Amino acid sequence: MIGLDLFIFTLIIIMDFSISYKLTLGQCVVYYEEPCQVNLIRFVLYMPSTTSSNYKVMLNPFEPLLPDGFNFSAPIKIIIHGYAGNENNPAVSSIPKTYASAGYQAIMVDWSSLAKAPCYPAAFLNTWHVGQCVAILAASLSSYGIMPNQFHALGFSLGAHIASFASNHLKKVIGFSLGRITGLDPALPFFASHINDWKLDPSDADFVDVIHTNAGSFGKIEPIGHADFYVNGGSTQPACENNIYTPYCSHMMVNLYYSESIVSKKFVATECPSVFDYLLGSCSGARKRLAIMGEHCDSNTRGIYFLSTNNFPPFGLG
Repeated sequence: MIGLDLFIFTLIIIMDFSISYKLTLGQCVVYYEEPCQVNLIRFVLYMPSTTSSNYKVMLNPFEPLLPDGFNFSAPIKIIIHGYAGNENNPAVSSIPKTYASAGYQAIMVDWSSLAKAPCYPAAFLNTWHVGQCVAILAASLSSYGIMPNQFHALGFSLGAHIASFASNHLKKVIGFSLGRITGLDPALPFFASHINDWKLDPSDADFVDVIHTNAGSFGKIEPIGHADFYVNGGSTQPACENNIYTPYCSHMMVNLYYSESIVSKKFVATECPSVFDYLLGSCSGARKRLAIMGEHCDSNTRGIYFLSTNNFPPFGLG
């Protein structure tokens, strides 16, 4: 009986490899190679309501048809959710919606079909495939004259590393990386590696800024960008103290902070060498550099920064 089960399992794997480059393990599916699965990964363009009658437009990464009113010279925001997420997750979806209401063009990458719970290992492996698909979209948009440095990818949790892989794929295809990547509490599980090609790092874009809200649990601990911001110490967020699952709540809070930062410059952070110095209260002082966290972070910002927030919106203290 065991031999028969093994035979059937092997046959399924062989059939999957020969037909669609996928490995199926129960309800978990891993895609490991192109072609991009356009039926599983959705690219939703959010347009400012003042420039187009279509607030949301679906894009084919191979042949993206852009609507009337699309600004080809403006920055393009690409938002990528994490494990067990989707386009309609309130915290993550607040980012493209805020961008659109503020006059930006934003593309939401919905890869929920490949990020389902409880398949975290499969979702982890699928990040490379999703990264390829994002790179294909960016390369296709370049045919409109859109330059790579116009792209700003924002990835939450696993999405942060997808942005890294997308930028690396893009560099291989057209020779240029994305202009900016913002890591929103980049995922820690399975990404505790010293190999930069396997995670987000400063070489992935012209400017990489990272926001830490649950370091050591769901999010990475160490600085991995040109500029790293640790909010309220970087591990636990005050708004989550009474939440039944504080770590997950703290992990998700990064999306709400960033969404607010799109229309606010009040997330002011102070440079500090380490968490230890922060805990000792030695990060303040006239000679310490300040930086704005979030959307309006200056691309010349370098170093490690700490800041505090309110327990409720508006979170920025100014």
